[in-house]
Amino acid sequence: MANPLYGQNKADDRLDLLENGQLVGVVSVAAGVHHTLSARDSGKLIVIAPNSTEVTLPSPAAGMHFTCVLSGDYASAVCLVKQAGSSDDFVGGVFGSTQGENAATDADKAVAANTKITFSSASLAGDRVELVSDGTLWYAKAFVSNYAGITFDN
Repeated sequence: MANPLYGQNKADDRLDLLENGQLVGVVSVAAGVHHTLSARDSGKLIVIAPNSTEVTLPSPAAGMHFTCVLSGDYASAVCLVKQAGSSDDFVGGVFGSTQGENAATDADKAVAANTKITFSSASLAGDRVELVSDGTLWYAKAFVSNYAGITFDN
């Protein structure tokens, strides 16, 4: 329940949303923009417009989480989700289907040497990656319509 004394606890609305399993806001990143997220953006939906858009994550911290989703089909340039530092690591995999086939796991997996997540030329609107951190690693779970839609790269 929100605090009835205005201004006394500015985290109440955010806490209410989290308690009810909801995201705490939306960050929309326009095509061609390079946007750096902050720790305050944790828990938000990151909507990425296609065409050369880049999102840089903050350094991993325990409990931080983001959902990055592509708002349209690939048009002419890939979009990236990048780590804040070269020592930050992704682990996880790509899940989905190739245009409606049975869901399965792609062979592409995130490994310690990967520095970015690429929404490639096969990416479609709604492809997304969910990221959570334990303070050391970013655990990635990517969902795609085409297996090649999201790749983990160096």
